[in-house]
Amino acid sequence: MSFQSRTVIALALCALIFVLFDWLGPKPAPTPEGEAVATADTKDDTKAADAKTDAAPVEAEEAEAPVGNVAAVDRELRNELIAVRLSNRSPARGGILSGIELLSPQFRNQVTATDSLRLGGAPTLEISFADEASDVKVPKNTSFDLRSEGASHVEFGYRGSDVDISERFELLDGYQAKLVVTVTNRSTAAQDHRLHLSTRVGVTDSQYDISRGLCNTAEDLEEEDAGDVEDGPIHYAGPVTWAGADNKYFGLFMIPTQPAADCEIRLGEGNFVVNRLSAGVVTLQAGESQTYEYGLFIGAKELDKLKSFSAVPVSELRLESSINWGFFGGLSEWLGRLLLGMLRWFFALTHSWGISIVLLTLVVKLATLPLTLKQMSSMKRMREIQPEMAKIKAKYGDDRVKQGQEMQALFQRSGVNPLAGCLPTLVQLPIWFALYSMLSAAVELVHQTFLWLPDLTQQDPYFLLPLSLGALMVVQNRMMPNTMDEAQAKMMRWLMPIMFTLFMLFLPSGLAVYIFANIVLSITQTLIQVGVGKNAAGKPA
Repeated sequence: MSFQSRTVIALALCALIFVLFDWLGPKPAPTPEGEAVATADTKDDTKAADAKTDAAPVEAEEAEAPVGNVAAVDRELRNELIAVRLSNRSPARGGILSGIELLSPQFRNQVTATDSLRLGGAPTLEISFADEASDVKVPKNTSFDLRSEGASHVEFGYRGSDVDISERFELLDGYQAKLVVTVTNRSTAAQDHRLHLSTRVGVTDSQYDISRGLCNTAEDLEEEDAGDVEDGPIHYAGPVTWAGADNKYFGLFMIPTQPAADCEIRLGEGNFVVNRLSAGVVTLQAGESQTYEYGLFIGAKELDKLKSFSAVPVSELRLESSINWGFFGGLSEWLGRLLLGMLRWFFALTHSWGISIVLLTLVVKLATLPLTLKQMSSMKRMREIQPEMAKIKAKYGDDRVKQGQEMQALFQRSGVNPLAGCLPTLVQLPIWFALYSMLSAAVELVHQTFLWLPDLTQQDPYFLLPLSLGALMVVQNRMMPNTMDEAQAKMMRWLMPIMFTLFMLFLPSGLAVYIFANIVLSITQTLIQVGVGKNAAGKPA
């Protein structure tokens, strides 16, 4: 098998492995939250000098009996994009935020409109002082009282014998909100406390929509999915500029005005990925107060919405890094942003995301056309010297050194570079993978229909597109110049279409539209080249 043949097969296998990684990634089984805390393993092995600043949750506080008899209060706030339901009973069940509804036409009347984070009716956005560092103890089943409300805000509070706690939630524009928590020492002595703010996202069995916890530290954006934390919590030391929980298309991110002390991601009871953002230990003298302010992003991970976040005056947040741009790092992100911008521009012209994908595919095809032509020219020249290569292999079959020397001499005489057919493919790989990742993560495609496809982020319900794609790949392979021996060519001619068809059966249909359009354009290009070649050959010298 020639070097070029091995390279083509290797690149094809790389592409298949890339698809398989999304398709076959193992999903975790639920782990009870209490067990996860008890078996905690952390990535940060640094031990704090003061045990108060690195303490585990206090189970005793969780076991306290309910106190107080506050009337149930439920309020709803809404703007043009989102409605949130707030409850004074939620602190006993996991948070102040008891419901989220997306209001834009794209999500309205869809399941994701009311359960984008897969909370299943469970609340989120919970404040807690359950820490050995805290003198503040709030019984778990205590309902907070309603202190004030308005068109865009609701404030709940708790007043105990030695502490007063208020939490004010304010809904801003778009997917932005603000949470202000104030802790006041009502005792006659100094009092320590450590505030935790938690959010969560539900875990499903989907192979394509991973539920994660995110911690943006000074070093990098750290992300852990349910499988990463099934054996115990993972802890990141601060400073942490923001944290949250998300899935492929939606997220709830917490942004403190001052960097947090640490961040912990764990698997919570009920099959949730829970992310806890913790402040440092604060000592309050009698009568003193401490205020914590958090910006909140709640909603669809649209690039422009993430970039324009301004609920709190914190610079260089880079919430857009929560979008999975692919594994080529900064290059993938730069290409992904460029391709997404073009896709949105085409949609503004056509008002069809399916047609926009086809047009984007055409632009990418034209941009890479010089490389493709160079690759095909190299493959054609390699095919022309195949008979001479076969003679050299037959003549020097047992002498690898001599065979290599004669092959090199043949390449030099013929002006053929065996790497010329591979380098264009290697150069195009980042573009292909960036386009794949962008189409996989673009929330703009959620619930968008095209022809018979009900949702471009879901598989083709009738499998028409994957089957048609496989048939086109067979046609394309027969038209491409063959640089392999006949047995290898036959294997590639049938094996690759069958494998790609099987993988595409369950991939998002938006990706299938892109691959289908790309193959059609490739076949069209080959037909044009063949026609031009025949005309040129028929002209008199």
